[in-house]
Amino acid sequence: MKAHHGLRRRMVLAFSCFSLLTALCFSAFCLVFVYVVEDRFFTRMLAEEAAHQQRHWSRTGRPASTLRPATTLHADASSFPPDLARQGPARSGEFFGDAGRHYHVLALDLAGEGRPRYLVMETSRELVVRAQLPLILAVLAALALAVLLVTLGAGYWLARRATAPLSRLTGLVAQARPGELPRGFAAGFPDNEIGVLATALDQAMARIAAFLEREQNFTRDASHELRTPLAVIDGAAFLLAQQSLPGPAREQVERIRTASAHMEQAVRTLLALAREEEGRDWPAAAFAVLPLVEDTVVRHAHLATGEVEVRVPAQTQALCHPEALAILLDNLVGNAFHHGGEGRIRILVEDGWLVIEDSGPGLDPAVRARLGAPGVRRSGSAGFGLGLSITRRVAERAGIAIRVDNGAHGGVRAALRLDALPIVTTWPAAPC
Repeated sequence: MKAHHGLRRRMVLAFSCFSLLTALCFSAFCLVFVYVVEDRFFTRMLAEEAAHQQRHWSRTGRPASTLRPATTLHADASSFPPDLARQGPARSGEFFGDAGRHYHVLALDLAGEGRPRYLVMETSRELVVRAQLPLILAVLAALALAVLLVTLGAGYWLARRATAPLSRLTGLVAQARPGELPRGFAAGFPDNEIGVLATALDQAMARIAAFLEREQNFTRDASHELRTPLAVIDGAAFLLAQQSLPGPAREQVERIRTASAHMEQAVRTLLALAREEEGRDWPAAAFAVLPLVEDTVVRHAHLATGEVEVRVPAQTQALCHPEALAILLDNLVGNAFHHGGEGRIRILVEDGWLVIEDSGPGLDPAVRARLGAPGVRRSGSAGFGLGLSITRRVAERAGIAIRVDNGAHGGVRAALRLDALPIVTTWPAAPC
């Protein structure tokens, strides 16, 4: 839910920055405008004074008295006020003096002889903007703040209104479960970019749901249909094993029984994963661990070529889904027996973990780096690299923490937590 909140904040921030920039530009324009108006007022007063002097000189040949006490006429710069005279040669313009004084100067050639006289207006007492500048700035700041607050409110309302469909779409997708994907929801969204996104998600959800349904049906149907012929094969192999058979024939029967056991384990796993896709719960229950371990060891004993040591106290209890733990044990014990070589295989309980360790070659660095990913298998393995991938999926679904890594003294060390946890250990985890 963070994405649309971030979008909402960015929209409000954009509105706020735009309104603040607009308010600053308006304030600057207002200040420039009042200063220009005031300067134009003084320039006009000097122009009136110059016209008055020119008319009087034309009639009398002498300069006239100024119209305003703040304006003085000077033959040259020597009679300027000291703070104005220090600013260089006499010229027309606007000048700042000492102690806040302000001057406007206009050059006049009354006699037409190229010897200008100068009108000097000391406007310090006539200034309006400078005296009212604190009030003007306060008013402009108050107006800018008001505009900013109004824009913040309007921006938040608009952003919330604009992102409301996105929030609804995010919640709809976030709450979707694998077996209950929403469909046909695009019609409830507006005909804009969010509506286009909703339509694309709706179509994607439909394709995903169809794919999941096909996978679930295939997994469930194939697993169900395989159970009967497997039972027949196992029963027939068992009856053959009871008969007196020559050595090679007995070996072939044992191979048939082994393959049948492997197929039965694969069917159980497929059915478990099919239930996972259907979203069924795997409730935890308390049960004894030793019988499950002994049954698993017996079923895989034909794979063992070395010594098998089981140190699981009879009183050890597990609190998780029994079938899930059985599937995990089948895969991990089968791997240990198959890859452990002729060394010793140990199954024991340590600090609430059921540990299966072998003395085989261990995990290659390339395999260890991608442990649990589909298709990852050691060099020379005849398998498809799916065992640990399926193990990871079952462990995550059942909430059983699992650790698989190289042992401290060689071989592979796998561990299963005997009580289901709310959060499954990250795969692959640190060494046990």
